[in-house]
Amino acid sequence: MKTMQKQILVRMIGAVLAVSFVGPVLAREALQDQPQHKQQREESDQDREKARKAKAKAKAQEQHGVDQAQAPDRPNPRALEMREREQAQARNAARQAEQARAREQQQAEIRRAQVERQTDQRREQQHEAAMREQRQAEAAARQRARQSDQDRQRQVDVDTDRRTNQRREQQRAAAIREQRQAEAAARQRARQFDPDRQRQVDVDTDRRTDLRRDRDQQDAARQRARLSEQERQRLISLQRQRAAEYQRYVATRQAAERQRILALQEQRRIQQYRYQQLYWERQRALQAEWQARNYSYLNDPYYYTPASYRYQRSGRYYEINRYAADLLQQAIRYGYEQGVRAGRADRLDGWRYDYRNNYAYVDANYGYYGYYVSQEEYNYYFRQGFRRGYEDGYGRAYRYGRYDDGNYSILTSVLQLILNLQPFG
Repeated sequence: MKTMQKQILVRMIGAVLAVSFVGPVLAREALQDQPQHKQQREESDQDREKARKAKAKAKAQEQHGVDQAQAPDRPNPRALEMREREQAQARNAARQAEQARAREQQQAEIRRAQVERQTDQRREQQHEAAMREQRQAEAAARQRARQSDQDRQRQVDVDTDRRTNQRREQQRAAAIREQRQAEAAARQRARQFDPDRQRQVDVDTDRRTDLRRDRDQQDAARQRARLSEQERQRLISLQRQRAAEYQRYVATRQAAERQRILALQEQRRIQQYRYQQLYWERQRALQAEWQARNYSYLNDPYYYTPASYRYQRSGRYYEINRYAADLLQQAIRYGYEQGVRAGRADRLDGWRYDYRNNYAYVDANYGYYGYYVSQEEYNYYFRQGFRRGYEDGYGRAYRYGRYDDGNYSILTSVLQLILNLQPFG
């Protein structure tokens, strides 16, 4: 028994020693063989996974076949998907069609609104045109009424003048008859008492008779010299047209004045700027004085005074009466005065000699109101005086005029040379 125990103990000790000797070696071998075992295990796992997937696929195919066999009426997923896609496309097409109908309806509403607006605009334009025509007709009727009133007034004036002249002639004839009767009575008494005195009375009577005859002839000549009513109306119509054209020109002149002010300020021409300010202020004052007059075409003697002067310009003769002649002479005088002031301003500013670009020379309407002569005629003679005045003011020579107590005036001989008025008749 003890022997067996010893043998068993020896065997156990040997086993322990073997294990203690062989264990590290086996551990090292196990560590060396571990990557290979891991790779083998991974490959084995992949193979098992592939086999599992293949088996599942086969089973699914088998199950699908069974399902198709058991349920032949079950829809195909692909067909179902296509059907759903077609239904979605149909819904989109319906939605787009609805949107298109909505857009067409909206465009139709816009077009209808535009047509209504255009119709309303045409109606308003037609209404405005009708109102404008009505106003024009009313204005024409008022104009005809005024013209008729003026014609009646002119006829009344003509009748009044005729009756006045008739009364004057009757009174003059009565006075002459009374005087002749008194003279005849005086001659009769002188013949009775003093023949020498009678002769003296006869001489005085003859002299007074000759004087009366001369006066009668002069009155008849003046009456014949008055323009006819037709010519008078023609002159009034022409004058109205000139005045309207000049007023339109005055309305457009303000823009040129503003541009001129800016140009002078940029050029730093202080003296010329001051002169231009005075020019415009004085011109507006003259216009205001003229407009403040209670002007009447019927009472203006210009329209029945015949021409008594003529002058030549550009190879053509013009005939004017004394009122138009006075205005042309005024244009030359004003032109010279303004030219002297403009030339003096340019000289003080150190500016070059340049009268043609001066605003007063370009405007040339200083003192003009649109009456008696055309604007072109007035401008021409104003510039003739301005050019000579500018030369005197710029050069301080005073060849064409003179300076007297702050006033500049052109020489009479120069004025006559420029206008060359020739009386006739």
